[in-house]
Amino acid sequence: MFPKQNLKFEEFKIGQTFKSHICIDKNDFKKYLSFAKTKNILHENPELALNEWIKSDTLLPGRAIIARAEGEMTRLDIFSNSIMLLYGMDGDPTWSNRNTRFIGEVNAGEELEVEYIISDKNGEKNREKYGILSIDFRIKRLRDNKIVIISRRNSYRIKK
Repeated sequence: MFPKQNLKFEEFKIGQTFKSHICIDKNDFKKYLSFAKTKNILHENPELALNEWIKSDTLLPGRAIIARAEGEMTRLDIFSNSIMLLYGMDGDPTWSNRNTRFIGEVNAGEELEVEYIISDKNGEKNREKYGILSIDFRIKRLRDNKIVIISRRNSYRIKK
């Protein structure tokens, strides 16, 4: 069950999970490419994309999905009134210090479920007003329940 209001730093528990749903449509995809200034011939040339391993001309960049997942997380009631900033993407020492893996294709318009997992929590020594929450993202396509992105130890500095 989801809390109805935002939590204070001390109330978060390691292993606690929250879920949300996202969908990036073709219009969002075009806005992302325009904003990010990403140059990728596969996105610029749909025919080439279809001739390569890509099965669609609207394959979403993994970074676009991660950005949207993070944005959706900040809108969850538990975080909505929190003062927080991305502190780093540290990589997980139990995962060869990797942070994110894109393991499945996502096309524009596909529904995704994002699971946010509190994976670590600690206070900052010199900044007693703030703590660090590490949050893992696990993102799956709803049409086939396939995990498409795993991102570990996205660390957020959050006011206590």
